[in-house]
Amino acid sequence: MTALKRWAGRLNAARRVFAAAAFSVALLPLVPAQAQITDGERRQGASAHEQIVAQYGGVYDHPEVGPYVARVTTRMAGASSMPNEQFRVTVLNSPVVNAFALPGGYVYVTRGLVALANSEAELASVIGHEIAHVTMRHGQGRQNRAIGAGLLGAVLGVAVGSDLVNQIFSVGASGFLADYSRDQENEADSVGLNMLVMAGYDPYAAPAFLGSLGAQSALHAQLRGARYDTNRVDWLASHPATGQRVRDTLKQAGETGLTRGARGTGEDAHFAAIDGMLYGDDPKEGFVRGQRFIHPDMRFAFEVPDGFTMTNASTSVTARHPSGAQMKFDSAPRRSAGSMAEYLTRVWSKDASLSQIESLDVNGIPAATGTTRVKGKDVRLVAYDAGDKENVFRFLIATPPRQTSSLKPGLQEMVRSFTRLNAAEAADVAPRRIEVHKVRRGETVASLAAKAAYFTDAEKRFRVLNGLGDGEQVQAGQRVKLVAE
Repeated sequence: MTALKRWAGRLNAARRVFAAAAFSVALLPLVPAQAQITDGERRQGASAHEQIVAQYGGVYDHPEVGPYVARVTTRMAGASSMPNEQFRVTVLNSPVVNAFALPGGYVYVTRGLVALANSEAELASVIGHEIAHVTMRHGQGRQNRAIGAGLLGAVLGVAVGSDLVNQIFSVGASGFLADYSRDQENEADSVGLNMLVMAGYDPYAAPAFLGSLGAQSALHAQLRGARYDTNRVDWLASHPATGQRVRDTLKQAGETGLTRGARGTGEDAHFAAIDGMLYGDDPKEGFVRGQRFIHPDMRFAFEVPDGFTMTNASTSVTARHPSGAQMKFDSAPRRSAGSMAEYLTRVWSKDASLSQIESLDVNGIPAATGTTRVKGKDVRLVAYDAGDKENVFRFLIATPPRQTSSLKPGLQEMVRSFTRLNAAEAADVAPRRIEVHKVRRGETVASLAAKAAYFTDAEKRFRVLNGLGDGEQVQAGQRVKLVAE
């Protein structure tokens, strides 16, 4: 989550970073242009661009990664049906594995996706898929709907009544970016793979990356304690089932007449670009370390109970439990409130009726808590004095009534675990980075995974990150990605 600043400040910062770090790609014509991007489409993309950048943590400003992704985009867009058009690609500073495009030639990839790819050809397959959405004009209708509804203000998922509780279910801009039909996604896969071939890449990179994406989704579901079905919709809510996509793109790659490995995949360029790349949470957003969240810049930490899986985003930290319990931690302006109890009743929950309101002292920090029930959910609010007279830190905890009693002790410990860090404690937390490693004789998946900075499931995480199937071993001289602190 970000530092305690007004969100307007985040948007202004995003504007400055984007001006310095985003890349506009001038394309060379490889085939006659069949269509053009209209001025209206460019306005549509531009109107949402800054919000998208802010939603995904800003632009990832890296001297190697940005130019590398821009070059791949140039090559892929030159093989599209709009080779004379200008596409703008932005690498987003988010660990989430995602890519998307907006009308007007705006293409986005997260650094999390760049890290998951194992070759330039795999990255190119994703970029080609997103360019295809632009050239086929798949996003025009959905973008109109998104703008009309308010891109960042939408609340999706479970509606529980008051604006207060809706916050825990807000997913921001990403929900609108998941509105392609299955036919459109299938078409983008097919058109993108054709572009991959025309650009000179190995077409088998497309199903390879989709396989990694499916493995990543399965691992994420396992870590959350949820079930994963390989035939369900994936890669945001509206994409076709990953398993089927792998089968379809593998079949199409075979129909090109090219054999697997007949073309280079660009591994050298890819590994050179990502070596030393930030992995996972950005220091300015804080870190998830096992069950603990640590924000070294703002000097605080807290710990969630066992069984909860945390997700760190630009504006909040959320955690989910297999029982359906959810938690959201964020910050907000204090406004005119004096005590934390006054903030709870007069500012945060002015449209809800709170009970069991209690003032607390949590590790020397003034705080207050209260409870309510909204449409079948037991909800607890906790507010902490941020110490700057302008802001508060907040927990919003929603539990199914049948689970409230059993989860209460662990959640109480979470509330009490909120603490300030001294300078030494804050300095002791380091970000994680990708380290490219050449496998030595005698090294195995198990021995390499043991070197990685993981708290749980180290071998499974290593296999997913490196595109290795179950039981597949590494070979001497092979390059792999380690995650190091």
